[in-house]
Amino acid sequence: MRSHEGIIPGVRRSPVRRDGVSIVEVLVAIVLLAVGLLGVAGGGAIAMRASAGAARERRAAQRAGDRLSALRAEGCAAARSGTLVDAGAALVERWTVGSVVGAGALVDVEMRWRAPSGSRVFLLRGGILC
Repeated sequence: MRSHEGIIPGVRRSPVRRDGVSIVEVLVAIVLLAVGLLGVAGGGAIAMRASAGAARERRAAQRAGDRLSALRAEGCAAARSGTLVDAGAALVERWTVGSVVGAGALVDVEMRWRAPSGSRVFLLRGGILC
């Protein structure tokens, strides 16, 4: 066992103190930093996917609203059911104009597109006043 006594008997010398960090502390800090960065990257990827899905749904809702507005502008006499396939947007648009009942006709506009989780459908139901 080492004695902390100095050269002069009865006078204790303080143990040698080393400033700085050990290699173990540095390695633990690097591992914690790497885990944190992986968590941030994973969260960013999830946010990007959710944002892209929301953009597709917004585009489908906008196109369905535009189709319904166009059918209303044509009026009851000219409005016909139909289908449009937009390969560029990977979107299938199908609208159905019901028969005129009273002073209006019911219209269903269905938008279909592929998403990473499978096929998605947006349905807008409206009417045309005659």
